[in-house]
Amino acid sequence: MGVFKDEAEVYEYLGRIFQAGLDDPDLGPKLRAVGAVLKLNQTDPESTIVIDFGEGIVQLGENGNPQVTRPIDAELSMAADTAHKFWLGKVNVALAMARGQIRNKGKVSAVMKVVPITKPLFATYERILRDAGRADLVEAVK
Repeated sequence: MGVFKDEAEVYEYLGRIFQAGLDDPDLGPKLRAVGAVLKLNQTDPESTIVIDFGEGIVQLGENGNPQVTRPIDAELSMAADTAHKFWLGKVNVALAMARGQIRNKGKVSAVMKVVPITKPLFATYERILRDAGRADLVEAVK
């Protein structure tokens, strides 16, 4: 079993970090400039997050609101634990793709444009977890 108990926790923490990045006065414009639409399919628990960086939309769930309407540039599939570890700075995306821990369908270039911009959010993600009383999620990967 993964670190998240259900889909709602995935959205609460992983979905929230994307919105935090888009809302950040320094990172938001950089993320929007990427312009790509990424779809993240996670397992254990099953969940989907679609991010339209150009429009600044984070869609939680396959049919979430707001609805991303632009075409998807890249679709990533991974365990929710892998995404969680990434946001804690513990996963090298290129290496994880080479090892098959992250599977990509679509433009790898879109993914690789976003990854370096997100590094300042690692501390934000840890703070979100600790502020929510979920230090256990941080400690689970140390």
